Amino acid sequence: MRHFTQETPALSGETQNGNAFTARCSHSQTRFWLLDQLRPGDPSLHVAARWRIAGRLDAEILVRSFRHLLDRHEALRTAIVGDGGRPVQRIAGTVVLPFSEIDLSGLPGDRLGEARTIADAEAGKPFDLARAPLMRVTLLRLGRGDSLLLVTAHHSVCDGWSMVVLAREFIAIYAALIRGQQPSLAPPPLHYADFAEWEVSPAMAEAAERDLAFWARSLRDLTPFELPPDHPRRAGRERRFAAETRRLPAELGERMEACARAHGATPFVLACTVLLGLLGARSGRRDIAIGTQVLGRDEIELEGVVGTFVNTLVLRVESGESETHFAERLAATRRTILEACDHALAPFDRVVQALAPCRDGLRPPLVSINVRMRPTAETPHAAGPAEGEAPIHLVDLDYAASGSFFDLDLELAPSASGWCLTCEYDAGLYEAQTVAGLLADFERSACAAVGVRLPDPAPWTGRVGRPAAETAPAPATADAGIEPEAAREAGVAPDALLPAVRAIWREMLGRPDLSDDEDFFAVGGHSLLAARVVARIEAETGRRVPLWSFFEAGTVARLCALLGGEATAGMRHRSLQDAPPDAAGRSGFTAIHHAAADQELYRTLAEALGTDQPFATLQLESRVPRQEDTLERLAGAYRAAIDAAQPQGPIRLVGFCRSGVLAFEIARQFAQAGRNVAIVVLIDCWEPGYFRRLAPAAKRRAAAAYRRGRLAALVRHVRRDGAGYLASRAHLWLRSNRAWRGLRRGLHRAGLASANPEEAFWQVTDDLDALALAYEPRPHSGPVLIVRSESVPVGPALDPMLGWGAYAGNGETVSVPGFGHEGAFSPAGCRVMAAKISLMACR
Repeated sequence: MRHFTQETPALSGETQNGNAFTARCSHSQTRFWLLDQLRPGDPSLHVAARWRIAGRLDAEILVRSFRHLLDRHEALRTAIVGDGGRPVQRIAGTVVLPFSEIDLSGLPGDRLGEARTIADAEAGKPFDLARAPLMRVTLLRLGRGDSLLLVTAHHSVCDGWSMVVLAREFIAIYAALIRGQQPSLAPPPLHYADFAEWEVSPAMAEAAERDLAFWARSLRDLTPFELPPDHPRRAGRERRFAAETRRLPAELGERMEACARAHGATPFVLACTVLLGLLGARSGRRDIAIGTQVLGRDEIELEGVVGTFVNTLVLRVESGESETHFAERLAATRRTILEACDHALAPFDRVVQALAPCRDGLRPPLVSINVRMRPTAETPHAAGPAEGEAPIHLVDLDYAASGSFFDLDLELAPSASGWCLTCEYDAGLYEAQTVAGLLADFERSACAAVGVRLPDPAPWTGRVGRPAAETAPAPATADAGIEPEAAREAGVAPDALLPAVRAIWREMLGRPDLSDDEDFFAVGGHSLLAARVVARIEAETGRRVPLWSFFEAGTVARLCALLGGEATAGMRHRSLQDAPPDAAGRSGFTAIHHAAADQELYRTLAEALGTDQPFATLQLESRVPRQEDTLERLAGAYRAAIDAAQPQGPIRLVGFCRSGVLAFEIARQFAQAGRNVAIVVLIDCWEPGYFRRLAPAAKRRAAAAYRRGRLAALVRHVRRDGAGYLASRAHLWLRSNRAWRGLRRGLHRAGLASANPEEAFWQVTDDLDALALAYEPRPHSGPVLIVRSESVPVGPALDPMLGWGAYAGNGETVSVPGFGHEGAFSPAGCRVMAAKISLMACR
């Protein structure tokens, strides 16, 4: 990459002196701290702004400008730390700005596209809330006089409007410094800590209680609204977010704004009316509630304060039969929004607690759809330089999509060139085409709306909220998404399994009256008992019961439906090294692998680690389940199985080759859930996107080095084993080739060849390879050991961490003796691995 770019290393943020003091946290800060405790590093808690700047930026002046901003705003020097189980603000006297500079001006091709890729990566990098500042800055130079400034902050110290304040002040400060003058901005009248104290004053507390009573009345009988998802909600899954964008024609935006003015409303009120009408037309419901956010800066003194003030409000609109005209609906929406804003002092978390809605952990509380207006700078600002130099201008202030608390989060960004609609959505629930169809329908509805009459239902694209005529009822099988056709193909009717499964559940739970629709965990079941029930069902029915399916189904009826349609799927533990009687409570290792043939591979390592700790394998025995269509979801199923077998103690994971990718994601999910991950060992496992993400020049060098290394290994093998090794490698390549396997399947169906006994192994391998290639790793801060056998090519152009260095912040690597890809499991190789693991455990 250095052939085309120049990058300066980022400075780390840390307190420079002891001039720190503490202050109470606001309601918003408390909420964000709790969310970070539940999901450390969650990028949806970030505010990631992208400032497009025209004019040549001086990096030194830029850093000095941000130092002024750090000195000016206490929130930018604030860390959030726990104190007796409650968060407090720790405000430092001075901090170092985390700043890096990347010069993309020499990069051929789409520099802006590369910049956006870097911006997305920056937006997702986690913050440590206990370490100030909770903000970082990256300068991307796109060309002479064209730069992109990435300013990323944690939501606990910043919100969208704060970014506007910072952009405005940065331009003014930079203008003064580049002229050799001192900035002359008036000091802010208040700091965020003042607001946090004011928030608990008696007058404010009393007003918040009055607003809370309003919400308790107005939302008392609310039935949360959601658009039917494309995929079922699943417990324990990792939420993945994506974004779809649609730009409306400039003429439509102008007509919407004119229509809003004509009816005494704002463009946001009109947009909410269009959205609510669209949701009602697609669902048939008249009582709809969506969420929105208010700036929370009602006092003029708070307008220029940097901090987190945003509060979520619930907009509940109940349309009557008589409200057929758009003007009537617009007026009703306007009343709803004004009434909500008049009662905005009650924090959203307090509203949720007061209403005590059903919290199943699968969906956001109260509202699943959110709509908001993007805060934007008033006008592009210029920083005038010394005479003869080109000025800099803030051309645009955009925000990166970093995730959301909601299933569907629609952002409206009006501009002179036309409104821009961006919808962040839970990609585990909705398909991209569904969300794109929603935005297209919004545009069609808006076009009809500004014509005075409420639009008739527009043709619907995608699966969200299809008209009733299109949703003919089909026999339900299970929430896990098994189709009835799959059940018939499996050849096992759900009813045939019911008697045996019902008897086992009733016996194990001690509930002879248990109905087929009662949830296992709701009637006293637990993880260990679930594992015992699974073993009994497998023994008595001969059916494989993957533990993930047990947790997902939860009732006798749903489990039987799932098993009746389950043509594939299965995970099973196998102990290779049982713990001795005196090792009670001692946790061991779980090796992740994907095929039965691999189990014995780990036995030598289990023996090298010693007989005083257990060692088990967890294998995927058959095709990847259709429900686990991403590596993250499959890892979640493995995690549930490990949790059931080892509910306590530190987690130790081992993964070989492609299964190591799965082990890494399992470890990351365990750490995110609060479990102690003592170590994850990745053996001969390349990070799947390592070569793909390299810049073209670096990719060519790495590919050449890799080919040279593989060729050298081949020569070593031939020298040791003779020409017969080449024949064995060619035979292995043929056995694994998809085209050859397809031909063999065709010959078998025609009766001209025997069945391929390895077909199941290679199908599972293909499935896991596909998931790994589509996998985007996220950082894991726990100990990671990268093991490299002699078959792994080495060289200056190749990462000794096999690409994992960018994601394993606490990673180490070791080379082990052993000939061939599986040579790491030679006795000598396993002894080296065991010694390294023991050494890391002592640190």
